[in-house]
Amino acid sequence: MSLSDKCAISGVHMTKLSRRNPDMSTIGFSLEACKKAIEDAGLAKDEVDGLLVMQPSQQGERHGWSGRLADLLGITSNFNATVDVGGATPIACIQIAAMAINAGMCHNVVCCYGWQNNPIDVPMGLPPGFEFTLPYGEIAATPFLAQITRRHMHDFGTTSRQLGMVAVTCRKHACMNPNAQMYGRPITLEDHQNSRWISEPLRALDCSPWTDGGGAVVVTSARKAKDLKQRPVYISGWGQAHGAPLLRPWRNPKISDWETWTRASNTAFKMAGMTRKDIDVAQLYDAFTIVFIVQLESSGFCKIGEGGAFVEAGKVELGAELPCNTAGGLLSEGHTMGMGHIVEAVRQLRGECGERQVKNAEIALATGFGGVVNEYPPTFSCSALILRR
Repeated sequence: MSLSDKCAISGVHMTKLSRRNPDMSTIGFSLEACKKAIEDAGLAKDEVDGLLVMQPSQQGERHGWSGRLADLLGITSNFNATVDVGGATPIACIQIAAMAINAGMCHNVVCCYGWQNNPIDVPMGLPPGFEFTLPYGEIAATPFLAQITRRHMHDFGTTSRQLGMVAVTCRKHACMNPNAQMYGRPITLEDHQNSRWISEPLRALDCSPWTDGGGAVVVTSARKAKDLKQRPVYISGWGQAHGAPLLRPWRNPKISDWETWTRASNTAFKMAGMTRKDIDVAQLYDAFTIVFIVQLESSGFCKIGEGGAFVEAGKVELGAELPCNTAGGLLSEGHTMGMGHIVEAVRQLRGECGERQVKNAEIALATGFGGVVNEYPPTFSCSALILRR
């Protein structure tokens, strides 16, 4: 039985986003996001009977995260879980929520993210397997993505200026979003080219910022959503895929072999009964500019190797062929692990985005990307979500 359009997103909220907010904790951001999303849906607190929470990766191994959040919210839930597949988690939570509702386990599920970059909360010691990668400078995702970028440049002629156009476009959109971390701070292509190296060929403006903040969405049955406060946004398709084919040398992979994203998006489009041409607005995971470009290719919006030229031609800007990351994306709205992409997709379909509104937006795509690419064993986790009004 297909679950396409059987559930809807009925409430959303994003907290204030900033580089540092010492006055709010991770749990505080989570509580605010949940409370406001429930209010946005027009639900009473006691009607919420499910809670899915993204594990804050800087919190270390602290069990019962979702249970503690439920208790502090004052809700009694039938279905609770703390979920972690990195930046693919927000979409995975929505998928799990829809399946739980259709299984009769619960009726109204809140999916939540919160993060406060408090250095005291960073767990001491190195992650498992780090001894294999640390000697080669693989201390974070950035050096790994720098290698991906260099190979993409070598294979396809992708340029730093094309990467820069991703950053410039996201910043342009963020300057239309008062809640964006980089609101009121426009950049030019020359600003990108003059920004410092982080891990060559990635510059500072190729990388998303550290962000304190939170977000949440409420998932309900499609039937119930029709009776709530907001126009329903139906969950038409979803997909997940996991693995790291790029990093398995016995497969002799090419740099274009991001088949995990292809599998995730293909699954979502098949479930929704839609094609790429049906998408009016896309929110593509953009922790780094190169990640945005390979997603355009692997998700089927352009041919492999043509992502840089696609962006350079202005095709992802508002009013163009495929408006993307209309709130600013991770690069400029703020790094909320993809929760912001879902909230923006919902708001676009509700018609709530003011000057950044995509005209007659009916169908939206959001994607997620997680994993531990810089640790051993390296993994990718990709997710895709198709929503319709």
